[in-house]
Amino acid sequence: MATLTNDWPAFLSAEVAADPNAFYRRLRAESPVHWDEGLGGYLLSRHADVGAAYRDPAFSTRNYEERLEPVFGRSLLQMDGSEHSRKRALVTPYFRGKGLTKWEPVIARNIAAILDRSVVSASDALASRFRPGDTVDLLAEFGNYLPVYVITDMLGLPHADYGRFFAWYSAHIDFLGNLARDPRIDARGRAATAELWEYLTPIIAQRRAEPGEDLISALVVAEIDGETLDDIEVCTHVTQILNAGSETTGKALASMFTHLLEQRDLFEAVRDDRSNLTPAISETLRLSPPSQMNGRQTAAEVQIEGVSIPPGSLVMLLMASANRDERRFANPDSFDPSRTDLNHEKAFTASGDHFAFGFGRHFCLGAMLAKSELEQSSSVLLDRFPDMRFAGGRVPTWAGLKMRSVESLQVTL
Repeated sequence: MATLTNDWPAFLSAEVAADPNAFYRRLRAESPVHWDEGLGGYLLSRHADVGAAYRDPAFSTRNYEERLEPVFGRSLLQMDGSEHSRKRALVTPYFRGKGLTKWEPVIARNIAAILDRSVVSASDALASRFRPGDTVDLLAEFGNYLPVYVITDMLGLPHADYGRFFAWYSAHIDFLGNLARDPRIDARGRAATAELWEYLTPIIAQRRAEPGEDLISALVVAEIDGETLDDIEVCTHVTQILNAGSETTGKALASMFTHLLEQRDLFEAVRDDRSNLTPAISETLRLSPPSQMNGRQTAAEVQIEGVSIPPGSLVMLLMASANRDERRFANPDSFDPSRTDLNHEKAFTASGDHFAFGFGRHFCLGAMLAKSELEQSSSVLLDRFPDMRFAGGRVPTWAGLKMRSVESLQVTL
């Protein structure tokens, strides 16, 4: 039933943000379809209900007109039917099969460049770390760099502008997580888009005149039913790709190493036998997905768990809660890469058992790219630093509601 009583903490409260999983456990048990006044919408928390909502076209992405379009433009995430299929087909080949294989050497080159510190940090201070025995923040000094470098290589943009890319997509991620609608966060997100698109405009013009092998060039020369994309559409695609390929991958890497280092035997099992790596990544995405929820808007009245949700309602699909549903997974709060109720081979597909990449027609386009980045970077880190451990024995703290991960990952290599 939908709970309307006052004994529940507000979804957007500090209490829930401090320990969302405790809140989600209570939701699943007592109020699987829960109305939250502060959010102005419903929360779905059970695995079966979240999966059904992803499959049901009555749960539309119309809410993205307000929640996403101001910073992304009208993106693939808002499109349905033939329009979605045609425009998604423009970029899909770059993230699957031979298109993905093309980028594997790029990933390897960037991993080596970051670890060898042949790059300059966002503060323009040349680092000389990443040697056995050094203490580093694996999230800030590696995880934040790798996906941005890979994506900018794909787009044909310079690594030297990393600081600007990081600032822009950080402002966008904050905008998407601004469920309380703080006007300052809203303004920063919109300003970041204006700056990014101003930056991209002359680059797009140059690629129209002299197309190369990069993804921006592919977008400017692509045709859909005889029509090409205009500059705004190209900017929208680039903005979505930059965001989707940056924040989540770095946080997933940090989360996985946190879980592994908390259970030394698991770290050693992955280090000594790489067949254990993909299950460890898959289990991390189930237990600690970087993106914890997706919003939908009902296009018609729907019935779930005996509750009638009116048309036009905001519904938050709590992926993080569904991934820990006791009805679907045994010992759901435990990090267990050997579990048999999660198909690790499907973890990066639209038919996976968890919802870290969403589900259905809007399943994350870059899931296989993320898999390649996570597998390659993890293997190199394990090869170079087999004795990695938490710095000073301090276990990292977790933070965030819409996006959640460890705040930093201080390790001694």
